[in-house]
This record gives sequence, C-alpha cells and structure tokens, in this order.
Amino acid sequence: MRPMKEFIKKVAYRSPLLSKWSAPSYPYKVNPAQLSFLCEAISNTRGSSGSILEIGVAKGDTSVFLLEHLRTIADTRTVYFLDTFAGFTDESINHEVDVRGKAVDDYDAFRYGEEGVFSRNLTRLGYENFRTVKGDAARQDYTRFAPIDVALLDIDLYQPTREILDHLWENLATPGYICVDDCMADTPWDGSLQAYNEFVENKGLQPRIVGQKGGVILRKN
Repeated sequence: MRPMKEFIKKVAYRSPLLSKWSAPSYPYKVNPAQLSFLCEAISNTRGSSGSILEIGVAKGDTSVFLLEHLRTIADTRTVYFLDTFAGFTDESINHEVDVRGKAVDDYDAFRYGEEGVFSRNLTRLGYENFRTVKGDAARQDYTRFAPIDVALLDIDLYQPTREILDHLWENLATPGYICVDDCMADTPWDGSLQAYNEFVENKGLQPRIVGQKGGVILRKN
C-alpha cells in the first residue's frame, strides 16, 4: 500500500495539472520575523501563570503555529482565540470608509469563519490548551485574561486596534509582549499602523517594527 501511495504522490508532484496541490506554500498571514518574535516572547514568559491571546484568527494557520510552539516546549498556558468569526464589524468598516477614506470593498473578507469549525479543527490536531471567544474583540472584558503574557493583535482596522491596545496594556503582565500585524503604510490595512503609532506615542514608548509589518510593544514594568 505504501509504495502505491508514494507512486501517486510522485505522479501528482510532477503533473502540470496536479502539481499546484503538492507545491509548497507559505500558509501564514504574519511573516517569519513576527513568528520569531512571538516564539521569543512565549519562551521569555515561560513559567508564568498568564495567558496568550491571538486576536483575529482567520482560518487558524497562525493559531496552529502558536499551539505547536507551546507543545514543543511543554508549555501548558491557555491560548485564547478572539474573533467575530463573521468578518469585520460594521462599526469598524464605517470608520475606515467615512473617516479614513478607504474603499468599502476592501473589507468584505473573513466572513467564512465559524467558531465550531475552528475549534474542531484545532481539537483534531490534538490541542487542548485553548479557548475561543466569539464576538467583537474591542468589546470584551480583558480582565478575564489577565495577566496577559503575549498577544498577537491582527484586527487590521484602526478603531478596534486602537481600543484593544488600551485593553491589552491595562491587563499586560510584566514583562508582557504585544505584536500588532499589518503595520504598513498605504495599504487597506494601514489603520493598524495609525493605531500602533498613536498608542506608542501616547505611552512614551519607542516604536519598533519587525519583519516590515509587525509593530511590537514590550511592557517591562
């Protein structure tokens, strides 16, 4: 049976029509430098009783990466995955369009999500140390996650990103780490960059971008 499977793989890999299905691809929305930062942050806070958050999960590729890293270092901290599981909220889209002058068509994405499917997919892979939180992440009570050791904030739009950063900071451990994705100018997602820049300026922090689009924040005390 195994030789037959290998033969089928060989044919598929070399077939012009089928090779795209077996070709390698990069599955993550965040880039390697951001993933490296998150691994370092998780390792630096190992032994803490705090939590880890991913806010904005899409279909869960980065979620699997984070859980797998925790598993490989025998870290049993709970990872909380926050998402509407229904795309961007109308409020946040309206702010991008009406206040920031963006095109509404850019934000008709991520509506395919479903909390039950997301959770089952992670469970099938053998992960248990996670919880899903469905709803507008800007309207959650973040004291329930405190102390927060590490957070990946990938909400893309200005209004929720700015509000969530305040919630995270108030409940962040010391040391605590935040990575804000999509901090790039002149893109449909540059609301993340505006929110990040405003936040670090307000807190008197030094801005730092890793991997061209990851705005990072470290709380030392």
